[in-house]
Amino acid sequence: MQIIAAIGAVAAAVAAASAARSGRAAARTAARQLPELQQQVEISAAQSKAAGEQVVLAQETLKAATAAVREAARARTDERAPLVVALFEAPRWPPLIDATRDRMPYGTEPRLLDHHAVAQAEAASPARLFARNEERTRLLWFQTRGVLINEGATTARVRLADEAQFVEANAAKRERLLRPGEVAPFEWGAGHTVAEWAVARERPDPPNPLGACFLTITVFDSFEQGIFDHIHVVMNGRPIVGVDGAFDEVRLASRESEADMAVTVFPTRRTYRSDGARRDPLPWDGTYAAWWRENGRRATELGVSGTGTPAANRATGGQSGHGT
Repeated sequence: MQIIAAIGAVAAAVAAASAARSGRAAARTAARQLPELQQQVEISAAQSKAAGEQVVLAQETLKAATAAVREAARARTDERAPLVVALFEAPRWPPLIDATRDRMPYGTEPRLLDHHAVAQAEAASPARLFARNEERTRLLWFQTRGVLINEGATTARVRLADEAQFVEANAAKRERLLRPGEVAPFEWGAGHTVAEWAVARERPDPPNPLGACFLTITVFDSFEQGIFDHIHVVMNGRPIVGVDGAFDEVRLASRESEADMAVTVFPTRRTYRSDGARRDPLPWDGTYAAWWRENGRRATELGVSGTGTPAANRATGGQSGHGT
C-alpha cells in the first residue's frame, strides 16, 4: 500500500510539474501575443472612428442635398407664385365713436364697416371729456383704406379679416381673386374703447398693445405645391390724452399729429404647402411680450378673427384670415 501511495504521489508531482511548465509556456506565448492584440484593438478603434466620421459626413451630405432640393423646389414655386403687396393710407381723422358698442364685433354681430354700423357712429370731438369710469366703455375706432397689388405671374386668392373688406361693388366683401397686375382697393376698421386708448397713453411702458390694432391678410394660390403669404399689419397710436396732465378726465387729441396714428406693414411672410402646417410667432409678439406677461393676452392679439377662428399664420389650406 505504501508503494502504491508513493507511486501516486510521484505521478501527482509529475503532473503538477507538467502543468506548471505548460502554464509558463502559455504565459510566455500570451506575453508575445499581447502587443499584437493591443495593436489589433487600436486598429479596430481607428476603423470604428473612421466609420463614424463617414456616417456623420454622409448625414451632412444628405442634409445639404435635401436642403438644395428643397430650395430648388421653392425657387420653382416662387417663379409661378403670385406676389401681393399692400399699401395703406394714414388712418382717417377724426376717429369715430360708437355709443352702442363696448368692444370690437364678435361672432355674428354687425361688422364695423357695415353700412348701418357706420351710420350709427359719430365723429369724435376733442371738446368732449370722459371722466374716469364714466362713458369710457364706448368704442373709439379708426377707418383706413389701402390697395392690394398682385405683382406676381399668376392669379392670387386674397382673404381679408372680418373687419376689412373690398370696396368694389362687384366684389365679394372679404375674399376675391387678384389677377397678375390687378389692383384691389379695400378698407379696414379697428379700435379700442376710450378706456383702453387712455391706458395706452397713461401706461406706455412696457409697449402697450391697447394702443394697437392688428390685421393679417392671407394670400394663396391654387397649385398643389403652392404658397401661403401672410401680410401682417399694425395700426397704432395714442389718440386719447389726459386733461391738465391727469387722467381723471381724458379727451381726444386736438390734432392728428398729437395722436401719432400710423399704419405699419411688415414684410410678407411666405410658407410653402410642401412644408406642412406650422405656426410662427406673429411679428408683434416680441414688442408686446412684457405687457402680456404682466396682464395676459386677448384673442385679438393671439391671431384669431372676430369669429373666433384661428388666424392663417400657418400653412392650413388658407382656412381663415386674422382679424381684430
